Amino acid sequence: PAAFYGAVGANLDSSHAVFKALWIRDEDPASWEATTHLMPPGSYVLRHVTGELRVDYSNASSLALLDPRTRAWSKEVLDAVDIDPDMLPPTDEGTAAIAGITPAFAEATGLAPSTVVAVGCGDEMAATLGAGVFAPGEVCDVVGTAEPVCAASAEPREDPTMLVECHPHADPDVWLLENPGFVSGGNLRWWRDQFAPIERDAESVGLGDAYDLLSREAGHVEPGSAGLVFLPCMQGAMAPEWNGAARGVFYGLTLAHTRDHMTRAILEGSAFALRDILDAMKNTGLDVARLTIVGGGAKGPLWRQIKADVTGLPVRVPSSIETTATGAAILAAVASGVRGSIVDAVDAFVSYRPDVHEPDPGTRDRYEDAYGRYRSVYDALRPVFNA
Repeated sequence: PAAFYGAVGANLDSSHAVFKALWIRDEDPASWEATTHLMPPGSYVLRHVTGELRVDYSNASSLALLDPRTRAWSKEVLDAVDIDPDMLPPTDEGTAAIAGITPAFAEATGLAPSTVVAVGCGDEMAATLGAGVFAPGEVCDVVGTAEPVCAASAEPREDPTMLVECHPHADPDVWLLENPGFVSGGNLRWWRDQFAPIERDAESVGLGDAYDLLSREAGHVEPGSAGLVFLPCMQGAMAPEWNGAARGVFYGLTLAHTRDHMTRAILEGSAFALRDILDAMKNTGLDVARLTIVGGGAKGPLWRQIKADVTGLPVRVPSSIETTATGAAILAAVASGVRGSIVDAVDAFVSYRPDVHEPDPGTRDRYEDAYGRYRSVYDALRPVFNA
């Protein structure tokens, strides 16, 4: 695993596309023999739209076949997995422009044949760019069902623990340290669906958002949830380590705990996993400065404040929390010449809400103890998970 990570900046994990391709080669050799190219979905769409086959550096890196330092296909890994480099698309910057679309696509959509198309980028890179995160030390926390965490870096970096991967960013001059995401909002949705029928039903008849109602109740609980710990590993762990065998846990329940304590513990558990990832980023030598939260999980002020207090970082939220489309628009603006640079496009497209969450020093001290409990519980259960 360490040698693979050193070559392509990615973990030896089946989530990466190369391993899915190798599975097809092993299990369906006839289909493999008929295959001429391996490409991510974005390249497939790009070819149908423009007639050209290309892949940007970020999507190429997600295949786990690209050396992020050189932004070239890794001969070492290609030789190891016995994949012909001619099967892979030419690589290019996400802001690269393709001048024109195919006649068939123009007729189907009504777009002009001369329409300029940007090569584009991966979804997490687009979400990060759309959040205005491209300066070194800025971190984007993408909170949906899962919670990818991405930090901008002026140079490629390696994490000795391999908790965070290194990929090229959508900005061609920047790299991204990334943890692909632990289950986060998905835990809260499970909690709502299984244990909050009143709040769920209230939302269904227009009497308030179920998550807002649950968070309001959890806000009455003191930081640390009275010693209750939640491990957000409902589909395995991505923090504090990559471990598909880990499972979700409530630890420390007593008769004094209420549902509100358990709700807050879920929010805090995700914040502790976020801190695991930020600590790994700092250990690469990156000076982590600020957290920008996007996605559906950015809506809750309690969760944002918990993350500020747990991480010790100021937290801001873009005016639009659905930033993936914004990131794609930024690339298109640069590719088409509407904007002269990534910086110019971000300034034009991205703004932030005025309510920045600053860490509360008193609460942060309490969260140091709570975080220590969280790590102790995970470490104690690791042998159980791996049995």
